[in-house]
Amino acid sequence: MKNSSHPILLLSSILAIAIFTTGCPVGIAYPLCTESQIEKTDKKLLGTWVAVSDSAEILEMSIKTKDATTYAVEVIKKGEMYMLDGNRFLSWATKLEGHDFIFSQAVESENPEYYLFHFAFEGKKLVLHDVSLLVGGIDAVTSTEAFREEVAASLKQPDCLTSRIEYVKK
Repeated sequence: MKNSSHPILLLSSILAIAIFTTGCPVGIAYPLCTESQIEKTDKKLLGTWVAVSDSAEILEMSIKTKDATTYAVEVIKKGEMYMLDGNRFLSWATKLEGHDFIFSQAVESENPEYYLFHFAFEGKKLVLHDVSLLVGGIDAVTSTEAFREEVAASLKQPDCLTSRIEYVKK
């Protein structure tokens, strides 16, 4: 006799995996780089950015400099799916495998985890992507060096950069 719950269980599992791999970024205990690998602040990132889509997790954010290598990011307007811990973050940029990344840590949180985004500029638009860890997954991230290795390996996979979000300056 067939178990009729298998298709429902399979569908639920697929949906759960999709949400966890393409939704809000997962907090990681390690930064993506060491202090010597942090890039100086980029003036193109500074300003108030508004999402082009109403379905973005962050609808509006302000990016300012805190010092030569640190950004102060404030989420001004949240989308319905916003699940990050806090509204204010310290953020740093780094390069890896020819890509630009920004990783952030909530200021007013007891949770010391980092959140990672890939970023690029397309004309006047700032484009952010979530970064999926597709080779060893989150379990492979046991240090900053292991995190870099996992992201570098995942970038070789076609589905590494997900959830494209476009922003324009206000």
